[in-house]
Amino acid sequence: MHYVFLSHDVDWSFQGPGRDHLLARRDRFDKETIRDIDIRNPYNNINDYISIEEKLGVRSTFFFRTNYENGKLVDYEQDIQTLLGGGWEIGLHCDQTSVDNFDSMCQEKKDLESITKKTVKANRSHYLAFSERLPIILNELGFIYDSSVVESKNRISNNTRGYFLLNNVIEFPITIMDAYLFTYMHISEDKIINTFRHTLDRARKYNRVFNIITIVWHANVLKMKGGRKYKDILGYLTCQEDVQLVNGIELAKIVNIYSKVTGANTLSLKA
Repeated sequence: MHYVFLSHDVDWSFQGPGRDHLLARRDRFDKETIRDIDIRNPYNNINDYISIEEKLGVRSTFFFRTNYENGKLVDYEQDIQTLLGGGWEIGLHCDQTSVDNFDSMCQEKKDLESITKKTVKANRSHYLAFSERLPIILNELGFIYDSSVVESKNRISNNTRGYFLLNNVIEFPITIMDAYLFTYMHISEDKIINTFRHTLDRARKYNRVFNIITIVWHANVLKMKGGRKYKDILGYLTCQEDVQLVNGIELAKIVNIYSKVTGANTLSLKA
């Protein structure tokens, strides 16, 4: 079975980046989206993601920051409660300066949990910051998994499929991220589905019983050229009989069961 971990990083505030920022990037959007920027923030797509995923019967993980440059986390409170009520997972998108700072990470976790009203078990660092202390800090704070590791911006690496353990924290390395596809890898919109097909076919060649592909599709890209292919990507993946789409905490539980059955790196998860 091939497990696809679906995730979204919420990098921008609820209000969005502002009109000038969007107009400077008008070539990323269609004309209708730019025409309506004073009516609708094209970076705020959480409800659209909910609609797409709900229709296909899948649930993803949304990673929220606690410190936004031009807004507050509390502005997302209604969205977060809607996501949690519908079966989506909420994770922390910690600041890059927190990966070495226990107190800072602890405060960010508390800030997010003041909105979720439940324990946050997942982390992905902003800008994919990582340090040797990060898994130690995460474990001490009761996190179950992290997903902040990526091997290359220029290619999809075989080494970023699967998972590994760091200080009893599961690490799900990022296999495919939207931003890298459209910038460093120069994948055109019409080639995106083929890229996912090729990635899945390479995983099948390894003939493993247990394969994991971790996808990051940012919350702000759904109206952008390339990013708007998310619905088609899910359509393709849900049609694959050997693929199961999951959020992070569901995958962590599957990993725990798999580890116990095989006797490989048995975990003491709090999931």
